[in-house]
Amino acid sequence: MNFFRTTHQTQTNQSIRFVSNYASSIAKLQRNISSGVQVHRASDDPVSFRQISFLTSQLGQLESESSAIVDAEAKLNTSVATIQQVHDLIVRAKTIAQQGIQTSTESERVAFAVEVEGLLGNLKNISKTQSAGDFLYSGTRSDQPPFEFGEPLVEGRTLQADYQGGEENSYAYIGTRIAVETFYSGTEVFSSPDRGEMLVFGETGARNGAGTDSMVGRATLQVEHAQTTYSGGSGVQPSPSSARSDTVLGAAGKNQLTLVDTSGTGDFGTVQLNDGPEVSWTRTDGDLEVVADDGRKVFIDTRNITAGFSGAVDFTSEGTVSVDGGATRVPIDFSTSQTIVDPLTGGQTHIDTSQINKTGEDHLEFPGTSNVFQVLHELVSDLRNTRDLDGQGYSQALDRRLGDLERLADNSLNTLGRQSASLLSLQELEFRVEDIALETRVQINQFQATDIPEAVLQLQGQQTLLEFTYSVTAQVNSTSILDFLR
Repeated sequence: MNFFRTTHQTQTNQSIRFVSNYASSIAKLQRNISSGVQVHRASDDPVSFRQISFLTSQLGQLESESSAIVDAEAKLNTSVATIQQVHDLIVRAKTIAQQGIQTSTESERVAFAVEVEGLLGNLKNISKTQSAGDFLYSGTRSDQPPFEFGEPLVEGRTLQADYQGGEENSYAYIGTRIAVETFYSGTEVFSSPDRGEMLVFGETGARNGAGTDSMVGRATLQVEHAQTTYSGGSGVQPSPSSARSDTVLGAAGKNQLTLVDTSGTGDFGTVQLNDGPEVSWTRTDGDLEVVADDGRKVFIDTRNITAGFSGAVDFTSEGTVSVDGGATRVPIDFSTSQTIVDPLTGGQTHIDTSQINKTGEDHLEFPGTSNVFQVLHELVSDLRNTRDLDGQGYSQALDRRLGDLERLADNSLNTLGRQSASLLSLQELEFRVEDIALETRVQINQFQATDIPEAVLQLQGQQTLLEFTYSVTAQVNSTSILDFLR
């Protein structure tokens, strides 16, 4: 039988081990109490550490969502305030348009025009509003200004206000499933989507033709005479002034001259244009003006009248139309829907040219195609009456601008409502995320935080055991050889 002998060295090693364990426990408890954290690493409590890691990751995601919400709220708050300014500006322009209809003095109209020019300048600046360095109204291309502005391409045309941003709205993403519109497309904010039928104002006889138009804003339709061709037999010819001075236009059968050779020899007689007054002619008239009852006129050469001719003379008077200030002229085909392409923009319009009967300028308007910048510019032009409209035409033009502004005001309110609703949803989401984050922090604290009273009691117990170990070890080590043998 073997016996285990307790030696002095064995007792010393056992004492050292106990002292080391108690000191380690005391140090750990002191660290937990001072830091307030009881789980520092996985080895401290593997189960709790796993729960803490999961909850910490969840908390980080919640904080990221909260940051995204705050950023989106800042952008929408800025945009809501900006669109409110746009709406207020449009309302003021509506008031001016109403006052412009009622006023009868040129000085007041000019004063109103100057004020609208100021509103237009303010609106251009508002369109460039930024948040955190990004343009609010450039859609998905928020790194560049939404609009590029320029003067009208030709006199009488619409202000250039070309949208340069993205057509789609840009979104802020909250988490993985929630998307909120933040950067709106400028065409959505500053334009009205309701395109109407083209309007033609003038006295040339041009009308709106069938087909889908793509020209925008307004334009001037210049109708000019090209050449007149008389049917044979009478001997009448167009005079040298005819090409530039005739104002009658129309296909064959639309107009006629009534020529009478009262001399019977081709020396003199009378000539009449449609139902106009009779005009005397002689064989020496090489550039005779003949005027119809509606003021239209032709210039003829009667030096080669056929002797004895008396009767109707049919003729064709050809012309051209232009929408780019006369730079490009298109022959009139006198059809019910002639397509006119604008060389300046590539847009097109369809004109009923079948009833065109005289030269002149008609004014074209394309309702619902002008953005708010262009409508304000058009309002300035109408207040200044740059198209020389009569009193009724002037009032009707301002009334149309008033209608345009009404649509734009409604559009700005709709956009404002959408953004306000998004803001409300974000605020509710923010409160919910904050509540979840708070609950997550509480859970993390339950797993990780030190129970101070319990830790203090454990610390006192470990210190007591350590002191007891020191005491016992001292007594054991002080035993003499004589006590041991005894």
